[in-house]
Amino acid sequence: MPLLTKSQKRTTISALRSSDVRAVDQKYNEPTRLWCNEEWVTAGCLRCTDPRCMKFIDAEINCRHFPDFSYERDLNVCPVGAIKWNFDKELPEIAEPSSDYTDIPINHVNLEAHKMFIRELDKIHWNHQFQKETDGIMERIYQDISQFDGRSMVPNILVRNLIIALNHECAKSRTGDVYTRMDDVYSSNLKPTCKGVVEIEFGRDTLEASRSILDDIAVMHSRNNLDKNDNAALVVCLSFPNKRQGYFQVIKDINRVLGLKIQTISLGALLLLVWNGAQVNFLSREFYVDFDNLSIRGITEFRLNRRINLSDGKLGILEPEK
Repeated sequence: MPLLTKSQKRTTISALRSSDVRAVDQKYNEPTRLWCNEEWVTAGCLRCTDPRCMKFIDAEINCRHFPDFSYERDLNVCPVGAIKWNFDKELPEIAEPSSDYTDIPINHVNLEAHKMFIRELDKIHWNHQFQKETDGIMERIYQDISQFDGRSMVPNILVRNLIIALNHECAKSRTGDVYTRMDDVYSSNLKPTCKGVVEIEFGRDTLEASRSILDDIAVMHSRNNLDKNDNAALVVCLSFPNKRQGYFQVIKDINRVLGLKIQTISLGALLLLVWNGAQVNFLSREFYVDFDNLSIRGITEFRLNRRINLSDGKLGILEPEK
């Protein structure tokens, strides 16, 4: 994905003709609208010099609670480079022409005004409704993800980015670092502060993930003095394993013997939470499931405040496949 650099010498950015935005509205599968100057205008690309839709900042991909954690410095929001700038036309490919916006020259005054506008926009509360889920949409996403084998970093980067989108800091272990065995560490920007380790398993060996997460918890206790009871550990899987694989029995045994509630969440469930702007604090352990309770459909619907439009057992997203 091409990066905007000083050498490319862009001379303009975009701005609303009136920046007095009072409200933000978004409906599923429709462009976001801004209430501005007593009318609704379509939210357009502002061609930011620091495009947050494309790139994270370093503070988002590392965890302040784990300063010694060696992390991967991949700043891409999309792990496969689907969001790109069209530098030939000096316009982003996602932009639509609109008379509500104007080009302004890049200078110190305009850049500061631009940054101020973005900060003020961030303060406005709005209901996030990005994508309406269907069985077909999830099938296409899972088919695309299945093309990446165990050597690819795309699944791990994707999970990291989704956790960041849920208002957390998340760091992925650096490729080739044999000293760090866990996949990710994360900490919340919510109160109370939540932090923990993440194991990612998109294959069929989820049983190994349940064992690895125990090692991760022990390592974080010895290296970072993070008590096991304060470690809101997560296992992120592509699909929920079925009962016969033994994963959920091991999770139940860990809770029974050690009093640790290791949470399990699927890629599809993370997508649902992000698409709907859900507020999740994993400190509550509400995504804990075991052999006696194999579904996160109820808690996910609670966080979305609505029913989920996915068939029972679909792709193992909210419960094991039938």
